[in-house]
Amino acid sequence: MVAAINVVAAQTNPRGAPSEFHIPSQPLGAALSRYGDLTGREGLYDASLTVGRLSGDVHGVLLPDEALRRLLSGTGLAAEFADEATFVLVPAPVSAGRQANRPARPPDHQRYLGRVQASLLDAFCRSHAVRPGGYRFAAVFWIAPDGAVERSQRIGSTGTLEADQQIDATLRSVRVDEPPPPRFAQPILMLIVPHQSLVNGCDKVDARIQPLGRR
Repeated sequence: MVAAINVVAAQTNPRGAPSEFHIPSQPLGAALSRYGDLTGREGLYDASLTVGRLSGDVHGVLLPDEALRRLLSGTGLAAEFADEATFVLVPAPVSAGRQANRPARPPDHQRYLGRVQASLLDAFCRSHAVRPGGYRFAAVFWIAPDGAVERSQRIGSTGTLEADQQIDATLRSVRVDEPPPPRFAQPILMLIVPHQSLVNGCDKVDARIQPLGRR
């Protein structure tokens, strides 16, 4: 089943600046929309996650991170940030307090994450049907001991069933050239958005594989 995806966005206060929030407890989807109006942040989430959930009360002059933490308090959900202005809503693996104080990944884990990203980009760039640059989606996936993606879950839709199915197949085809390091935290959350750096990354993949096509 393809999950619906919601996008909350706005263009108001400077990102990261304190804002005055008055968001009473209400259905979570509506509260997230109001949060987006106030902060300019974009949130991606499976619409089914918000069904039956109420937001926490958010009142006062607060930094956006603190306001979001209060809004999600008691929902069992957490925000995973792809960058300063974009987050994905996922089930909280730990309590809100521990999530906020989660230690940085050790160097070998960070290096491996870079290899995962490179493998993901390589797989998507090689398929002209799903080359990055014109769509956005989030996905969570697990890497097996042999480096293959053993399970994946796309969050949201590109807008067409055919593209979604091709993305799902490409995700399943990703293979990293080494196993995950010990105690590597999984699942991995990835967010792909239209961005020039991804287009440039595909240009590099094209340059690497072009000689093969001329044989």
